[in-house]
Amino acid sequence: MNTHSVIECVEGFKASRLGNTRKIFVYLPPGYKEHVDHRYPVLYMHAGQRAFGPSTTGNETWHVDQAANQLIDQGLMDGLIIVGIAHVRPVTHNEFYHFIAPAREAVSVGCSGLDYEHFIIHELKPFIDEHYRTLPDKDNTGLLGSSAAALSTFHIGTRHPEIFGKLIMLSPFFVDVQLDETSESSLQEEDMYLMPERSAPIQMWIDIGDAEGLFLPSQVRNVVRQITELGYKPGKDIAFLEQPDAGHQEADWGERVHLPLLYMFGRIGKPVSLELMGRDMIGLKGGMNCHINALLHYDSGFTMSVLEGEYHSDQPDVIEVRPNGELVPVKIGNAVVTLTVGELSASRVYTVVEELSGHVTVCMRAEVPFHDTYDDSIYGGMGMKLLHTGGGLYEGCFEVPRDSGFRFRFTRGFRQFETGEDGKALPNRVFRALDNLSLHYKIQSWGSTAAKAGNRR
Repeated sequence: MNTHSVIECVEGFKASRLGNTRKIFVYLPPGYKEHVDHRYPVLYMHAGQRAFGPSTTGNETWHVDQAANQLIDQGLMDGLIIVGIAHVRPVTHNEFYHFIAPAREAVSVGCSGLDYEHFIIHELKPFIDEHYRTLPDKDNTGLLGSSAAALSTFHIGTRHPEIFGKLIMLSPFFVDVQLDETSESSLQEEDMYLMPERSAPIQMWIDIGDAEGLFLPSQVRNVVRQITELGYKPGKDIAFLEQPDAGHQEADWGERVHLPLLYMFGRIGKPVSLELMGRDMIGLKGGMNCHINALLHYDSGFTMSVLEGEYHSDQPDVIEVRPNGELVPVKIGNAVVTLTVGELSASRVYTVVEELSGHVTVCMRAEVPFHDTYDDSIYGGMGMKLLHTGGGLYEGCFEVPRDSGFRFRFTRGFRQFETGEDGKALPNRVFRALDNLSLHYKIQSWGSTAAKAGNRR
């Protein structure tokens, strides 16, 4: 008797309007082969070539199969089918872009999201419903994606709420951001999303790490605010999580994918504790906005951020707190802020100082191995272009949002990442811009495109 989960692969599945083919990976839960009368919910996952199986150099995976197996084994979730849709990388058109391509890409990359949407709805879903024992209604059908694939999930799902009732979006690419010292904010921001005109009977999960470089929590919170203004109820129709210290890679998404699986398909249990995270010092001047990231923990291991709560400041003449957790400084001093959720409460001391700017300066210096010739520039974190200043030295200074965290590897260009002397991939370099920084790095070697990693969309 086979009581283990199984992953099947459908080769060469054709997308007629896109004019291409791809692999489709189908996760079948433990007991699927034995319980022949049972039908299952279905979760469709973009970039499915990175959904299951072990990670290898240049091909990190989420291990979604392991996350699902563990929840099922623990009795926290019943079985479901997960369909991994392999991504076809864009040459002239990006299937994750529906309506807008970033201005820096639009010259060479168009949008084929509508054709990709047609493929999933009219070709892939009918095939899955015909060949597997599914529950095909919208309440048992979900979409999952990260980064640009989360943007695709948002557009497909909100355009077709009669088909997809559950939308899971990790680190969504809602806003394209570039460093721009000429702007007042030191950023150039371009919205990638089209907000629907009205709400629909669907559930959403949206999250973001606070160490994703220029994928900023403030941008995602702004989109979540717009969604709630349409009528979606926090904690019921939409759940949000700001994950401390999480970056923008498969390993980060895989570490928390069990949370939206629990929220959408499992049993989250009862809340057991509250935790107030984030910055505890703000300024009267300088434009540094501050949100409390209040984490609500459950006995199942589920966690989400509190979008609206009952906050109380013991010194409202020093700090006021809005229901969404935004701190409003009034005068210099200290105040204890308390959040109450049901029978749970948590408190923290917050300090107001005279001034705290919203941006800091990060200066980066990198030494590369000796070469007969050198590139004119190399790249550090998102948008950080270091110029050749002589010999093996590259340097650059950048204005970045205060508190932003970066996980990166140096690169000479698209996927030409630094490696160890043996040519193997290196761990990410990590820093958080809490204040002005001067960073010095040594690069061991330059690898080939086999050393793939770093920030992805």
